[in-house]
Amino acid sequence: MADTSSETLQKITAALAVFSSSTDKQQIASANEWLQDYQHTIGAWEVSRALLINPDSPDHLKTFAAQTLKAKVVYDLNQLSAEQLPLLRDTLVGSLGQFSNGPRNILVQICLALSGLAMQMHEWAPTAVQELIDTLGTVPSSVPGLLQFLAVLPDDVNTNTRIPISDDEYKTRSQWLLSDNAERVLQLLALYHTAAGIRITTHIHNLIFEVLSNWVMAGEVTATTLSQTPLFGFAFDALASEQLFDNAAELLIELIHETQELEDNMAVIEMIVPRLIALRPQLEVDKDDSDKLRRWCQIYCEAGETYRMLIVHHTETFLPLVQAVAECAANEDLDIVQITFTFWYRLGQTLGKQRSIPPEITKVYETVLDTFIRHIHFPADLATTTAQDAEDFRSFRHDIGDVLKDCCYVLGADFVLERVYTVLTAALERGMSGTVVAWQEVEAPLFCMRALGGEIDWTQQNEKILKIMEVLPALPPHPRVRYAATMLLSRYTPWIAKHPEHIPGQLTYITASFQDDDLEVVSAAGHALKYLCQDCKQHLVPYLEELYKFLTTVGFKLMQEDKLSIYEAIGWIISSMKMEHAATALHKFAMDIFANIQNAPAAGHNLTIKESLEQLEQLLDVVGSFGEELPPACQNTAVETWAIMDNVIFQYGDMAEICDRATRALRLGLQFFDRTALPLVPAILGRLTSRFENTGFASYLWAIGKVVQRFGSEEEVVIRSAIQETYERTTAKCAEIFSQSAITLHSDVVDDYLAILTPLVEQCPDILFLSPIFPTAFSILDGALTLLNTDTTFRALGIIRAILGHDSINPAPNVVVPPKFPLYAEAIGTTVQKEGPTLVGNLFVGLVEHFAPEMMSGVITTVRILTQIWTVNMQEWVTTVLERLPVVPALEPAKAQFLIDFNAAIAARDLDKLKPAIAALQRSVLRAKDRRRPIDR
Repeated sequence: MADTSSETLQKITAALAVFSSSTDKQQIASANEWLQDYQHTIGAWEVSRALLINPDSPDHLKTFAAQTLKAKVVYDLNQLSAEQLPLLRDTLVGSLGQFSNGPRNILVQICLALSGLAMQMHEWAPTAVQELIDTLGTVPSSVPGLLQFLAVLPDDVNTNTRIPISDDEYKTRSQWLLSDNAERVLQLLALYHTAAGIRITTHIHNLIFEVLSNWVMAGEVTATTLSQTPLFGFAFDALASEQLFDNAAELLIELIHETQELEDNMAVIEMIVPRLIALRPQLEVDKDDSDKLRRWCQIYCEAGETYRMLIVHHTETFLPLVQAVAECAANEDLDIVQITFTFWYRLGQTLGKQRSIPPEITKVYETVLDTFIRHIHFPADLATTTAQDAEDFRSFRHDIGDVLKDCCYVLGADFVLERVYTVLTAALERGMSGTVVAWQEVEAPLFCMRALGGEIDWTQQNEKILKIMEVLPALPPHPRVRYAATMLLSRYTPWIAKHPEHIPGQLTYITASFQDDDLEVVSAAGHALKYLCQDCKQHLVPYLEELYKFLTTVGFKLMQEDKLSIYEAIGWIISSMKMEHAATALHKFAMDIFANIQNAPAAGHNLTIKESLEQLEQLLDVVGSFGEELPPACQNTAVETWAIMDNVIFQYGDMAEICDRATRALRLGLQFFDRTALPLVPAILGRLTSRFENTGFASYLWAIGKVVQRFGSEEEVVIRSAIQETYERTTAKCAEIFSQSAITLHSDVVDDYLAILTPLVEQCPDILFLSPIFPTAFSILDGALTLLNTDTTFRALGIIRAILGHDSINPAPNVVVPPKFPLYAEAIGTTVQKEGPTLVGNLFVGLVEHFAPEMMSGVITTVRILTQIWTVNMQEWVTTVLERLPVVPALEPAKAQFLIDFNAAIAARDLDKLKPAIAALQRSVLRAKDRRRPIDR
């Protein structure tokens, strides 16, 4: 036995050494797997206990031992008999005292193990906390360990869902461990704080605050109870201590949060608020210490959010809290400023519901408004700003935009807009008088105006917006200013729609922006044009020809993204036109795009074709459909269009990017032409199928699926023959691909192949089931279950379930069966007999290894259908599969139990028992996965 323990210890040491000495991922993964498997063994109990209590064990072995004991308490306590549990408890309690002063990572693991053990030891749970206090609380060297245990206990009890006890047991034991001991713990902490003759270190004081914070957060120690102890005042006093500040601040934040029931906690609130107001000068003292100021800000924001109703109704008393948060918001550290955002939102929402707002609060909000306008200014020297800092600042500005909206609840949108407009005009006037004005001073108010767009009532006359529109042409030509102004226009297009006389001027401003040298300005122009055309589409019909000329003369200079914005804009205008005029306009723009495709220069024809197809897709996506009856201008364009698309796919369809764009445009074309394109369906399917056979590109399968979905219900022989031929050829090609390399390497092909099978099951069962290719298709569905892509496996399982549960297999009694049902049933039955073992194997491997929890319902239904119809086969298949199913040691008992439950359900002819049996296996799988997290290095 000693040799075995020595050998095991050597293996543990070697495996742990890999984490610090190796960079090989496979070697690290193997070491981690071995350690996790070892942790599940029964022998790990004794070895871990011995390592933990042995003073000569190095820290890394003790750490592993503590982690192992914690994991085994949670997952493997059933390995120990009831008689062995007291010894385990005593070992952990002794270790708690032994490691009371660290290392902390070992101490915390021991605390968690004790917590988990107390939750599961019914006879110890009622007295566990008291016994630990009695055992460790009077020994000075053990006090830190006791306090650490008390600190982790509430969170572990409330969040550790892995403990295998019932809900009723959990409620009872959490009551024993937490609620029944809350007063006792509070008394203990107060005793340590006031104890005479005992040296209470800073570390112990910090632990006291940590314990209090966690028990208050858990709701076990109430604010009222805490306020009646000397610890309440000490928490405020400790804010003056550098060593205690953080933990004291955390406690106060939790304490304030727990006073949300204002009426019940008014006595405590009356004790808290004067102390907070008295501490407000510390904001000035610590203004340059960002860490401390962040904590102060969190305290005042928590108080402001919690007491916002008191601020509204007792403004004179609680106004200093608002002023304190405003002082934090004025700091130059934007990380601190962001902490205040939620406060302004919640207070603004509350004030917005009041009949009147106290003028003192309005004054603070006016100051805050000016503060945030200042914060929105870009830094003076952007050249020294890193890309990440610039991105963070952009995100920060958009958050401030939301705060400006919050100010509207208090000050009114008109006031805020007026204030921002005043800032803008003041900057412009200074510039006109000869003073040098930085572009940031003009850009910032423009950004603010854009942010405020959502708060403006477009139905009302607003002279201020008119003035804004009039001032835009006079803005400085700086690219950041032009970008902000153009984006502002995109936000104010609802107002322009109600004042169409401004369209010429704004359209000129936008189209001029397309010719700016700054790419962001050009992008903003595309954004603005899109929304202008979307909101003002009916007013812009007369300008369509102007846009066409702009596109043909200037468009070639633009980036593709900007061209797409223009085509989307044009699509909105066309969608608002009368059908006959819309058809003519659409035909004009579409044929222009096709001309670009056909005349693509040899040097860059691939890019030209790809971009042209994207433009066509964008245009069709917005226009949508004209309905079932197309106007005369579109009657013959389906044939004309397909001829061009067919040529593109034929010549360039072996290029993945062009294939992708062409199939997407084709799908929208079919949506537009609908039944007008019906005569073309055989040709379309033939071309898509042949290109898939040539290239193996999944996009062709996706497009075929769209065609089958749209036309699969058609009864014409030529259509159904084309669909069947496509189904058989694509299935054969997929099988060929998967025979040459693993199916798991082709998830895109599998996913889009399923897009063909789905409408076949629903609309064309005769084509699906009666084709000789059906067994191959079912085999592909089987293989799809091995993919790691959850969406794909979910779809595959849904199709399998639809096939196995088809009405032809088990028709309802006294119902006339369609003539082809027996043929369907025979085809399905023969295929299942052949593919059943593989299907069952993939189901259980997926269940154990990679199926997402949301697939459980589908697995249960599939197993039930199989068991109900192919009972004898299933007994054989399930037994064989489970015998061969490789699982971690922790799952072996669960696997054996499932087989017992499965056979019992069949013997009892009660298939309802399959669901709890599979659910129990899945729970065991999830627990096993949960425990197999990487070992801490």
